[in-house]
Amino acid sequence: MNIEQALKKLEEITARLEQADLSLDEALALFEEGLPLAASIREDLEKAKLRIEKVIEMTKGAFELEPFDLDSG
Repeated sequence: MNIEQALKKLEEITARLEQADLSLDEALALFEEGLPLAASIREDLEKAKLRIEKVIEMTKGAFELEPFDLDSG
């Protein structure tokens, strides 16, 4: 599953979790399904961040790198 597919699935899970008619068992099952997706997305974003940093480093200062915080948003 690529990052776009994982994000779409996670959005679907989140939308379902926000519905009031969800039983506890259903909510837990969705939560268990969503956590690995979120971890996978985070890992993919970290890899992309490292690739970007490497490309910027190869430009030898032609660009300035600003911090990017995955947790703020």
